[in-house]
This record gives sequence, structure tokens and C-alpha cells, in this order.
Amino acid sequence: MPHLEEFGEDLADFVRRIAELKSARSVPTGDLSTVLDAALFELDHVADQLWPTYERLAVNGQWDNATSDRDEQRLLRALFQRMPLPVALMDRETVVRRMNFAATGLTGVRAGYATGRPLAGFLVHADRVAFRSQTAAVARGEGDRSLNVHLQRSPGTPVRATLTALRPGAEPRTGVLVVLQPSGERAERLRSAPGPAPDLAE
Repeated sequence: MPHLEEFGEDLADFVRRIAELKSARSVPTGDLSTVLDAALFELDHVADQLWPTYERLAVNGQWDNATSDRDEQRLLRALFQRMPLPVALMDRETVVRRMNFAATGLTGVRAGYATGRPLAGFLVHADRVAFRSQTAAVARGEGDRSLNVHLQRSPGTPVRATLTALRPGAEPRTGVLVVLQPSGERAERLRSAPGPAPDLAE
């Protein structure tokens, strides 16, 4: 939406100029007329340029569409974070782009730390090659995959990793969404957690 971007840039420039005008209140009295002229010029700019541009964008629906897109993205991020199952979005090299709250609890790794690091690195060494290979195959479009892996923090507990291809909005390349389904006591704790429990078998 080039017109909306131009409007945003113009509005940002206007806000910066207003901030400069506010700081000019301390100029000597003799120079105040120059500051007043600049303020009047900015008001003319709003009346002649910014307001008509805003009205055109609103009529064409660009403003509303952009706002709706942002609202929808925020909603999707919130849903991703609040999903009861541990979920992470990776690239074909298993590098984490996003990880939800449940996944941080399962892996013991903070989302900020995990982002930009390979998820394979949080697995036991024996599982890393297979996990990377299956992730690459999914990213190439060869279909969904599922395999058992073991996290370094609890190597004795198998975790079912289900991989599926995903193309996030403006991303240039296909990503891979991984759902981690713990078994044993961890799965039982998830089932007994307050609220509707996910069907781990499903």
C-alpha cells in the first residue's frame, strides 16, 4: 500500500516538525514571529495535505484494510502464544522464529533465547540429524512428518514432534510448524491442567 506508507512518512515528518516548534518556545521575543509563521505553515499543511489524504485513504478502504490486517496479525500472535500445546515456528534449518509459552515450559528455554537458535540444538545429540532431515523435507514440500525426539533437559522422556509446512504472511520462504507432544508424566500434567485439555493422541 504505497499511498498509506507515504501518508505515514508524511505524518511522521509533521510530528517531528511540531516537536521542533514546541522546543522553539524559548527563543527570544523578537524571533517569535518567525516561529508563529512556521506554526501557521504547518497548520496549513494539515488542512491542505494531510487531512485530504487521510479522507482519500479512508474512502478507498486502504486505511481500514491496513488496520484490520494489523488487528488480525495481533490476534493470530496471541492465539499462537496461548495455544495449550507446545508449538514453535522454524525455518528449514530448524532455526526458531517463534516459540509459544507452552513450548518454553516444555523445553525450559526462554522464547527470547530460543529465537534465532536451532531447535535441534535443544535435543539430545542422537536425535538432531533425523530432526533436521525431516524438517528440511517438510520445508521442501514433501508432506507432513512426525517423529519421536528427546529434549536435553529430560532425555528419558520421548516427545512426539509433528512437523507441517507453513507460509507465514509476507515471509519469502516456507516455514515449518512443529507441535511437541510430551508423553508420560508431562502429558498427564497437561491433561490435568485447568481449562480444556488438548487431545494429545489426536
